[in-house]
Amino acid sequence: MILALLLAAAAPIVGVLEFRDKVPPEQRIDVAYLSDQVRAAVKEVLPQSRVITRENMLVLLQASGRNLEECEGECEVDTGRRIGADLVVSGEVLRFGTQYKLNMKLHDTGQGELLSGGVASGATADELDRDLRPAVRRLLAPLLQDRLSDQRQEARETTVQRIRPLPSTAAAVWIVAGYDWTSHTGTLANAPGSAFGWDLGGHLFFRVAGPLYLGALLDYSLSGPNELLAAGGVRLAVENLGISAGGGYANLASGGWGVLGAVDFGLGSGFSLRGQASWRRASTDTLPRQEITVASMMGGLSVQF
Repeated sequence: MILALLLAAAAPIVGVLEFRDKVPPEQRIDVAYLSDQVRAAVKEVLPQSRVITRENMLVLLQASGRNLEECEGECEVDTGRRIGADLVVSGEVLRFGTQYKLNMKLHDTGQGELLSGGVASGATADELDRDLRPAVRRLLAPLLQDRLSDQRQEARETTVQRIRPLPSTAAAVWIVAGYDWTSHTGTLANAPGSAFGWDLGGHLFFRVAGPLYLGALLDYSLSGPNELLAAGGVRLAVENLGISAGGGYANLASGGWGVLGAVDFGLGSGFSLRGQASWRRASTDTLPRQEITVASMMGGLSVQF
């Protein structure tokens, strides 16, 4: 919970205290340089953080009379609080066997809790310098792991929001306009012709499995010869696309049959752009017998319910 609260902040404040120098005098290295390098590494590993500089810490602590090199244990946490840090890094430089060691600790100043520790080591000052950034990354590993978990959780929640459950029914009405191509075959054949037309229609489908729907549709011509098409059909929902097709009775001449296919592209708020194509065919009962074929390509707007 502590880490989650810290990471929720837009810019957590991190203070890196001056490291205590416990190296024998004849083997000492520049500890202030190490402190600055750790500050730079913290900013590199946690780019969203605000890292307090040495100069700012000195200004903030002068009034309290604190000595950064003498702070240990609870004093480190208290110092972090005095400078307004959410997290405080402290540590000491020492010799252990043939190695230089920089032993670091990360505290949460709000609860005074030790979050993690990390050690950089090297037989020489150069080797210790090279191991600083890997050691800082190990020190901040709990924060990185929590941030990654938060990002994954946010990604999962976003995915769930985007993938909305499909409704059990799909109903719509539409108005479309375009061109009808008509041809007549038989004893008294007329020349093929085309004309502007527009249709009204609607469909009702029921989901049977996954994105698959079964149902029926009606399409009625308000101009031209294609009249009414009443068909059973199938619909497939793919994200914001609806693809439907059907075939059935066409009230053309003395009756016949036809097919219709359509694509609806969702615009939001229940409105969709619609494109549809249909083909209808019928024969007359009277002599001389004629075959009438009507094909249409239309586009318009549909309203989904």
